[in-house]
Amino acid sequence: MLRVASHLLDQAAIEVRENGPDPAAENIEGIGRALFEVIRVQHKIFALQPELEPRSLAASSREAEANQLFSQFMHEAIELEDVGNTAAAVERYTRFIGISPTYHHREIARAEIRRLS
Repeated sequence: MLRVASHLLDQAAIEVRENGPDPAAENIEGIGRALFEVIRVQHKIFALQPELEPRSLAASSREAEANQLFSQFMHEAIELEDVGNTAAAVERYTRFIGISPTYHHREIARAEIRRLS
């Protein structure tokens, strides 16, 4: 169910980017934070019970890899922000933008940079 939720959130970010509603950047940021939380819960579950990780994923392998990369960088940036190191958090988002394979994840990172700047 969480895989389906992450896939739906991923698709929602694409839909918002392409068709609105405005303000798209703010809405994509909210979707990104929700996606991050879903992925974080998945990682906790699979770490405790790896046998629960499905063999057939709702998301393509490209989407799954992009979500995992997004989750990793966003988690690191949020931790940096929580300790007051916004410059390092911005750097993490900037680095992510340079390597992210998906436009909507890059847009979420850009929205976070704007929020922190």
